[in-house]
Amino acid sequence: MSQTATRTAARGAGPVEQFETPKQCAGYEVRDPLGRKIGRLKTLFLNESGGPEYAEVKVGLFGLKTVLIPLQSVTADAGRRFLVLE
Repeated sequence: MSQTATRTAARGAGPVEQFETPKQCAGYEVRDPLGRKIGRLKTLFLNESGGPEYAEVKVGLFGLKTVLIPLQSVTADAGRRFLVLE
């Protein structure tokens, strides 16, 4: 079953479906909207209302570098263990 969390451009605006814990998604593959692999999720940083604000993603050949990606919208597929950034 997939789980979706959406955040609008304005901070805190609109409904947000919350992840139970950011650690649930740790290790998920992170993809861009076209399905290309960006890296692996290290952790999600949540805003005050519990919605995803930033993703810390391991990138590079061995995942030795990490980057923070601001999230506007993210879809999580727990069955296939990946996140799609939109």
